Amino acid sequence: MLSAHHPDARPPINAREAILRLSQGMVPHTPGCEPREAAVCESVLRYLLQQPLADAPQPRRYYVAQQGRDPDEALLSRLRTLVPAVQPLSECRVSAREGVVDRATGARGVIVQVARLAWVHAAAVDVVGGYYLTHRHAAGLRYHVEQQGDHWAVTAAHLLWRVYTPSSQGRHTRSVDRHMAP
Repeated sequence: MLSAHHPDARPPINAREAILRLSQGMVPHTPGCEPREAAVCESVLRYLLQQPLADAPQPRRYYVAQQGRDPDEALLSRLRTLVPAVQPLSECRVSAREGVVDRATGARGVIVQVARLAWVHAAAVDVVGGYYLTHRHAAGLRYHVEQQGDHWAVTAAHLLWRVYTPSSQGRHTRSVDRHMAP
């Protein structure tokens, strides 16, 4: 159980603020660890792209952020083997009315990102990431990632917070889930 002073113990109230906090929560790169960090980030992004989004239709486009920045083209190419419509974060904009939209076409999409890594030991890392569709639909998760032979794999995913506001006959209700899995 997390103490009240742990950063993951106080989930953000709105999704836009949450995405900003996630992107600002990046750790500085250590030159010797960069390839390991990149491999861990890729494993979490692959996991995110393979999971259906809760309470949402599958988006047409995915915009990927790796620790607050566009990933390199080599990673985007590898991710496109899973989902062809993967673009760098810089190819979208966030609109208060429409959520995540493509800069060129205006098509709606979702931001998936890896924001922060916390090494548990040399072969295990906890990663904070999540997705953002609109200010009414987003989630932050903590992933436990372990080295398995020559690759990294997500072995657990814990919901940190989720914002989902369903629309019901023109009325809006707001539901904010704040869970910590045991």
